Amino acid sequence: MKRATTIVAVVTALALAMSACGKSDDNKAATTTTNGKAPTKVNVQAGVNDPKDRNIAVLAFLPASVTVKAGSSIEWKVPGPEPHSITFLPTGQTPPPPSDPANAALRAKSTTGAYDGSQTFSSELIPQGPDPATYSVSFPKEGTFTYQCLIHPGMTGTVKVVADDASAEQQSAINKRAITEEQQWLAEGRAAKKKLTDTPLQKTANADGSTTWTIEMGVDTQHTSVLAFQPASADIKAGDKVTFINNSAAPHTASFKGSGTLPQNPESTEAQTPSPGPSPQTLTATGTFNSGLLPPNVPPGSGPPAAARSFTFNVPAAGEYSYICIFHSPSGMGGTIKAS
Repeated sequence: MKRATTIVAVVTALALAMSACGKSDDNKAATTTTNGKAPTKVNVQAGVNDPKDRNIAVLAFLPASVTVKAGSSIEWKVPGPEPHSITFLPTGQTPPPPSDPANAALRAKSTTGAYDGSQTFSSELIPQGPDPATYSVSFPKEGTFTYQCLIHPGMTGTVKVVADDASAEQQSAINKRAITEEQQWLAEGRAAKKKLTDTPLQKTANADGSTTWTIEMGVDTQHTSVLAFQPASADIKAGDKVTFINNSAAPHTASFKGSGTLPQNPESTEAQTPSPGPSPQTLTATGTFNSGLLPPNVPPGSGPPAAARSFTFNVPAAGEYSYICIFHSPSGMGGTIKAS
């Protein structure tokens, strides 16, 4: 199943060395060398969800930079559940925006072989299932090359290719730096989630005596995406309204399954289109409702107008109404309105 376009997010096997978060030692074991020779292959990790809270996705290459000897290769491991691409463009070229069809075309299939800075190399959007995925590129030519994830514009990395063994990094040094960076970014994401969940919902009194409650859809930091809804208030009453608004840097949906079936492919027209109709919609206990894609507020504070980034549901009766983000349900992005 293909997951979200833009910016779009259950931790399985991790590829880095053992750390306080309980990682495996696979990288170190796979690439250990002796006699001071540079390894012919090293491993880098692309993103990770917090082992303690899958709502928190680190959107970074771990580590962000690596130095290898000419002729060697790098294998990126993508543990998921949030998908990423590993994309090298010709020197000086910038990638198309995530919403541009050209972006999807770049990641339509994986390019393999040797990258020298003059071509376009990209993986598909991976992983596409529950298991970790990998992507490899070799580097025959000296130079410094940058790369990025096509659906997470701030997620970039650097490969420095050198001629001599002494200047190239051993896997143990790469692992150590990756672990340090990961711990920093996890702390950054955890603090952001705490702020999101501790902040009371904004509420507006309506002329008819009801209240409109506004739920924030996720939040972002420089290196993470918090894939969680602001918790619904316990004070929501029958007759109130709930507005979901996307002020984050990723696309989201507010989708109520009821007794029906929600779209499984986030890139489908069905997933991205409001159903059964535009905002506002009136919830029922068994009905299926989907806000469709609510675009991110990108650039921050200068994205589409709030009306385009929000969707309102009327809550006509007491009961429980559970919802998810179709794009990020693998990262546990969901919630429940409990109206009294």
